[in-house]
Amino acid sequence: MRILAAIIILMLLLVFVSCDVVVSANNELPEIYAFVHDADAPHVKQMVQGLKAGAKDLQADLEIHEINMVDEPDKAVKEFKKANRRSTKAIIIMPFENDELYKQLEKARKKGIYLIYLDTVQSYDIPGTYIISDNEKAAKKAGNMLAEAMGHKGEAVILNTSAEDPKALKLEMGLKEALQGYPEIKMVNLFYCNGQRENTKKTLRDILAAHPDIKGVFAACSETAAAAAEAISEWNGEVQIVGFNHTYETLQLINNGQIYGTVSPKFYDMGYEAVKTVVSLISGQDVQERIDLSYAVYTREGLYEAKDTESPLS
Repeated sequence: MRILAAIIILMLLLVFVSCDVVVSANNELPEIYAFVHDADAPHVKQMVQGLKAGAKDLQADLEIHEINMVDEPDKAVKEFKKANRRSTKAIIIMPFENDELYKQLEKARKKGIYLIYLDTVQSYDIPGTYIISDNEKAAKKAGNMLAEAMGHKGEAVILNTSAEDPKALKLEMGLKEALQGYPEIKMVNLFYCNGQRENTKKTLRDILAAHPDIKGVFAACSETAAAAAEAISEWNGEVQIVGFNHTYETLQLINNGQIYGTVSPKFYDMGYEAVKTVVSLISGQDVQERIDLSYAVYTREGLYEAKDTESPLS
């Protein structure tokens, strides 16, 4: 119970994590800039918390900026240009799709600035270090969990995020591969809910009405999992849910038995490892080109043993 309480307290603290913050331990230490987007998303809050903890523990100068490449691309590039100077030692950045930002990264690399790519699916032409969680492997684990929850038979459905999201494809591939190992499980269909609660609830209600024998649901994000749990609570049948990613809310739903479990990338550890990697690079140490931090698994029983959300690196 103490560990569960610690997890819940940490998740509550993450709600108050904000960007545009500066963690500075010593002006003589190298300057590090981190750029994140969607700062209100739970997984980004966890990542920012890890960045801040890493900077504090390793006494590294760090500035964290939120940029909006969709609605404010010019402002985002301007923020990035400020960091792209010779005194900067490293830039940590989440996935991006912007030609001007790409040019800035090329300039940064030519200046000898280390580049750390966080939580990205694709690889970029500009060399850097990738800190990731293999979403396809994580989805395979989720698929096996869902099969276990369903008793290895019955109809299942995937509620994915968006067809345009490269991560969604990896999740779909991993889950389908896992479920192919269970011949008595039938995949009914794949639906995209865009992580929106009302859309998820309406979609799942329609699915259940058309396929009343559904026994399992894979929900590709925390919002979708929580919405699925709400929709299924109104349904008479027994339907198991396995999610991807976690929040305080989904951990509570797991603890209450409304969600069977979830598989989650270690976003806190990604942030912490990014700072640790930068410090190693600046000190002249070799680091791996791709650092895979694997994933965490949460079930009702496992909540009392899960430690990865409260430790820098598990």
